[in-house]
Amino acid sequence: MSLPIEAILDSLIQQFSQQQRLVIQAPPGAGKTTRIPLALLERISPKGKIVLIQPRRLAVYSAARQLASNLGEAVGNTVGYRTRYDKQVSKRTQVEVITDGLFVNQIQNDPELNGISVVIFDEFHERSTNMDLGLAFALETQGALRDAHDPLHILVMSATLNGEHLSQWLQAPLLVSDGRSFPVQTYYQPLPKDQYLERFIAALVAPCLQQEPGNILIFLPGMKQIRQLQKQLEQMALGDTVEILPLHASLPAQQQEKAILPCESGRRKVVLATNVAETSITIEDVRVVIDSGLARVSRYDERRGFNQLITEHISKASAEQRSGRAGRTQAGICYRIWGESKQQSLKAYGDPQILTDDLTPIVLQLARWGVTDGTQLMLLDQPAKDMYERAQQFLLELGALQTNFTISELGRTLSSLPLPPRLGALVWRSRGYSHFTDCCFIAAVLSEGDPLSLPGDQFQSDLDLRLGLQRHNDQYGQSHRLKRVNQISKQLRQLVTDSNPKNTATDSHHLSQALALAFPDRIAQQRQPGSHRYLLSNGKGVQLVRSDSLCQHPFLVVLDCDGDPREPYVKLACPIDLAQLRQSLSHQIQSSFRLDWDAEKKQVVAQNLEKLGQLSLSQKPVPKPWPLTIQNQAQEKLLQAITVDQLEPLPWNDASEQLLSRIRWLHQQHPEQWPDASVETLIETAGRWLSPFLNECSSYKDLAGLDLHSALINILPWDQQQQLNAQAPSHWPLATGRSQRIDYSDQGGPLLSAPLQAFYGLNQHPTLPNGVPIRLQLLSPARRPLQITQDLPNFWAGSYVDIAKEMRGRYPKHHWPKQPELAQATEKAKPRGKQGSPPT
Repeated sequence: MSLPIEAILDSLIQQFSQQQRLVIQAPPGAGKTTRIPLALLERISPKGKIVLIQPRRLAVYSAARQLASNLGEAVGNTVGYRTRYDKQVSKRTQVEVITDGLFVNQIQNDPELNGISVVIFDEFHERSTNMDLGLAFALETQGALRDAHDPLHILVMSATLNGEHLSQWLQAPLLVSDGRSFPVQTYYQPLPKDQYLERFIAALVAPCLQQEPGNILIFLPGMKQIRQLQKQLEQMALGDTVEILPLHASLPAQQQEKAILPCESGRRKVVLATNVAETSITIEDVRVVIDSGLARVSRYDERRGFNQLITEHISKASAEQRSGRAGRTQAGICYRIWGESKQQSLKAYGDPQILTDDLTPIVLQLARWGVTDGTQLMLLDQPAKDMYERAQQFLLELGALQTNFTISELGRTLSSLPLPPRLGALVWRSRGYSHFTDCCFIAAVLSEGDPLSLPGDQFQSDLDLRLGLQRHNDQYGQSHRLKRVNQISKQLRQLVTDSNPKNTATDSHHLSQALALAFPDRIAQQRQPGSHRYLLSNGKGVQLVRSDSLCQHPFLVVLDCDGDPREPYVKLACPIDLAQLRQSLSHQIQSSFRLDWDAEKKQVVAQNLEKLGQLSLSQKPVPKPWPLTIQNQAQEKLLQAITVDQLEPLPWNDASEQLLSRIRWLHQQHPEQWPDASVETLIETAGRWLSPFLNECSSYKDLAGLDLHSALINILPWDQQQQLNAQAPSHWPLATGRSQRIDYSDQGGPLLSAPLQAFYGLNQHPTLPNGVPIRLQLLSPARRPLQITQDLPNFWAGSYVDIAKEMRGRYPKHHWPKQPELAQATEKAKPRGKQGSPPT
């Protein structure tokens, strides 16, 4: 049967002979994957191999099998494949199908790509990180390392990506092919709020089997939903001729092939698939597609330092790809489990992984390539600069980069391992130790998923339970995932042992310490004894399920989390004690001191701290006398507490109150000359006038010895300190020879209170140096106020007459002269036995 891609093969071959770069845009089913490599092989006969790159292992197997079948050969002859886990190639292999990760490692090891003539990036629209990196490296190889006698041709093939944009970016011709598809009728079936997704979809399957021919393909976000729907469908009476087949990347190859290959005559199948079935592979005779509209995608949460799988709604491009699966061989139907309004709001394309994933593997690969800045390379999308720099810093701390951010020997080793940098470091550093096998197993678990399946209410995050599976093959049995994990673990052991066979290291630390070295940002400290909530060394929070046995441990190394983004649940962890932490992460533990204000004791408390990131490992009181640095900071803490309490803890007395009153009165008279001494201003400026007097003080109790008057005088500049007594004297000399304090706090103005007799002999009213009259409060011999005056001569001539008449009767032993302005000032009574008034 002729494929749509045949229509552009002549143009492709012609362009191929003239251009080294081509962009092919062809919908699913056009035949680009299975026809173009063979057409190039037949009609161009390139000198070297044709490498076809796929973003998924399942697509590698499927493409290699179909290409070999088209040649009438078995895989491993003209067409071969390589994945991380296995390969089928021979000396005869001319077309090699490989995963994008393997290609990145291949071009890193051999930047010239010797023996390769054509590199085809298939399904580029999936925008995997390795696809983007591989293309960037290949473009540099093409331009800088290959010449006209041995050119490198690059083909970028996509089903849904904007081909014109890609063509312009690559400066390459664009060839567009039609797809092979029939009309697909789309029905929107929004999921009711009160229904579960799996139940809702299960209710659609039975009528579809009754009313429509062919197979049914159901797109679900993940394995959990696949299992739940499979269980429900198996409980329904769908008939003996219907097979329920899951399709997921983690399934064994035989199960995957069973879901993909045609059914036996008279049988039908319902395929429950993740987005692995969206592109790259073809499932035969699909007539109905039921699309949940959801996919599990990897997102790096930089706040927590974890990659996590998040269920998100797919893009418009993915929705079209999925629905198109129903129209490959005949007209079909597609049920979308969302509404038409939602369809309009979907983003056009999925996000490139380089913008959403952990950047540390990317930065390490770029450093291995010789690039310390992503802008130095031709990348379709540039990662965020701040995230790039943080990834560099982490790799520097891991030892994978040198101080100038070029790759180290360890980094070169880690970049060649099929693991993220931190897992690579875990495995590589453990070689030769007794826990090497365990580290390989752990790396495999974190790569492939948890092999231990426990119900939610019985879930335990203890790593040792997983290690028990490989050590004892216990009651949980050998699941497919465990077999996969064991297989990868074995491959890692062989890979690392082969690369360093003579290592003779001896044990000096435990597994928990090896994990701490690889996960220093994920050391977790219990918030309260016995609590299920923990704080990570990166400052973020995590929690255990309440029944988790690890709640008894104050410190954990957290390897994996999931769930609530605010405080995710720990999925895998290992306990570690404080001594082990100190030994393994001594280079990252910082000793310092911390000062706190004890609100109950009203004092500054100093403590020596051991900190790992945001964790406080230990704290001990610092004995006095404190070093100068601590004392200075203690003064700042004390000052802060004093200002919060509105300066009330200071040892206020009459002298300090009087001083403030004088300054405030002068400010009121001349605000442009004299400073504001209000409480608010004093609080704001306390660091200037009060701090110098807090030496040796660290508590409110210590303030008792503070010379507050001397501190407050610092409010004034030196010249005003000299002018203060002249402008606003604190006391006034009385004619009796005694000085009396002037009260500047009275709202009416400066007030001088003294017995009336003390002012005898004054025929002018007392005034301050600036001419302001002092308000005189005239007191009786019993020190009771008689009158306040600002005009003493007028008082003598007026009110005094009546007051004196009354006072003579009440206080006959005191002088009440008729002419007080001529009398002698006194505060004493008449001497006993004498009558009359003193001479005037």
